[in-house]
This record gives sequence, structure tokens and C-alpha cells, in this order.
Amino acid sequence: MSTQLNWKENKLTPTSSETVVSNEHTQIEYSATLIESSNSFIEFALKECIEKAVACLPDNLVDNSRYFLFEWDVTKSALTIVVTDDSKKKDSKYRVKCSMQAMNDEITKIELDTEKQEKIDEYSDFIKYFAQDYLTTCGGFMQFSLVAVFHRHTRAKTELL
Repeated sequence: MSTQLNWKENKLTPTSSETVVSNEHTQIEYSATLIESSNSFIEFALKECIEKAVACLPDNLVDNSRYFLFEWDVTKSALTIVVTDDSKKKDSKYRVKCSMQAMNDEITKIELDTEKQEKIDEYSDFIKYFAQDYLTTCGGFMQFSLVAVFHRHTRAKTELL
């Protein structure tokens, strides 16, 4: 596939005491938006997100780094990948975020709540299993002693990848 995501670099300041940067530096978020809805484009975007996050690992690791956290925001169809500590409250300096606009648009068009929830669950499972599958062969990730986890609701309820 010849296309690539258009990454934007944004400086962030913590919005709550729940997630604080583990050092004195401003947190940097690399963000992109995917407007395509085909499975091949979604898989491409997920691969690019994971590779971008893995490329940040050498600069993200500190003594208390434990988790390579995949956060799937079901309300916005957005994936955020960050390195965090044991408490999952102190995030590293760099994070990667990709908004899957086409997924979100598709969910919004569904009128029945049960069908909407089924589609949300389908997309959540797809993101989780793709990340799990991709990480098993990602040499860059294997160089580090991090635990890959996923959540779609709250950091307190993560699942191992």
C-alpha cells in the first residue's frame, strides 16, 4: 500500500490528575486520522500506529515503565498507544493516537442500540486482535520488557494482549 498516515505532532498538558507525565517534559502526541473504511486501510493504519509507538519506545522508557497500553475509545473510534507505569497513571512523554473517522461515522448511522453495540464490540475486538497478532511478530517491540495490554472502557480493567 503506497499511502501513509499524515502524522501531526501536538504538545499536550495533562487534563486530569489520573494521567500525568512521568517526567517534567510536556507530553507529545502524534495524531492521525483515517477516513477510509475498508479493512485493508484499517489494518494499514493500525500497523502504522503500532510502528510509530514502537519507534518511540527508546525515548519513552523510564525506570517505572511497565505497560505498552492500547486504549480504544469506543465513543470516538480512536486508538491511543502509550507507555505507562504499574498504576497506569503516569504516562511516558510520547503517545500515538489515530482517529478512525470512517468507523465512527458507520457506528453513528446505526439507529438500533443493540445493532450499534454489536458494531462497537466488533470494532473493539478487531482492534484488540489485530494489535495482539501484530505484536507477536514485531521485532522492535520484542526488544523491550513491556507488558502489552488493551482496554476499551477504563485503565483499571485492561486485558493482556
